[in-house]
Amino acid sequence: MPIFYRGAGIGTYWYLNDPVEKGFTARSPEMTASLTRLMFHIARSTVNSPFISITRSYGVAWHYAMSSSMRIPTINNPAYVHEIEIQESLPSSLHLLDPVKEVVQALPSPESLVPPYQHDGLPDFLLGVVNPRRMGDFLEQHTLQPPASEGTPRPPNLTIELETLVRALRDAEILAHGIIPATCVKNSFEVYY
Repeated sequence: MPIFYRGAGIGTYWYLNDPVEKGFTARSPEMTASLTRLMFHIARSTVNSPFISITRSYGVAWHYAMSSSMRIPTINNPAYVHEIEIQESLPSSLHLLDPVKEVVQALPSPESLVPPYQHDGLPDFLLGVVNPRRMGDFLEQHTLQPPASEGTPRPPNLTIELETLVRALRDAEILAHGIIPATCVKNSFEVYY
C-alpha cells in the first residue's frame, strides 16, 4: 500500500478543513482533467484545478506545511503533514497520475519542428527552475551563442513542459483526480520549528 503525504500550513484550506474528517477533494473537481490543466497545476501553481497534489516525500510535505503557513508554526500552534495511505485497488472514482509520465508521453520527437522541451541555457539554468525565489538569477542569464553569432541576447528557453517535469521531480509529486476518502488519511503529524 503506497504512502503519500500532504502538507497543511497554518491558515491554508486543509488546515481549516480537516481532511481526517472530510478527506481531500480538488478545488475544482468538475473541470476536465487535461494535460494542459495538469501542467498549469504544477508549473504555475494553479489551485483551481481538478487535481490534488500529494507527494512521496515527507520532507517535501513538511516544507510546504512550513512555507505556506500564515504564521510561524510553533509547538502550541503547529502546521500539519497528513499521511495518506491508498490501497492498491483504488476506488473507481479516484485516479492517481504520475505527472512526469503524463508529460513525457506528449513530448514531440527530437526531429520535430515543434519547440523542444529542452532548455538552451547553462547547466545552472535548472537551479532557477527548481527554486525560482532563491535562484531566479539563473533564469535571467543570457544564452551563450556560438562565436561570431549576432543573435539577440535572451534568456534560455523555458517551456511549460520542462517546468512541469522539473517541479514534479523536485516535489516527488503525484496527482490525485477524484476524492481521497477520509479513511485514507492515517496520520496528521504536527510540525513546527
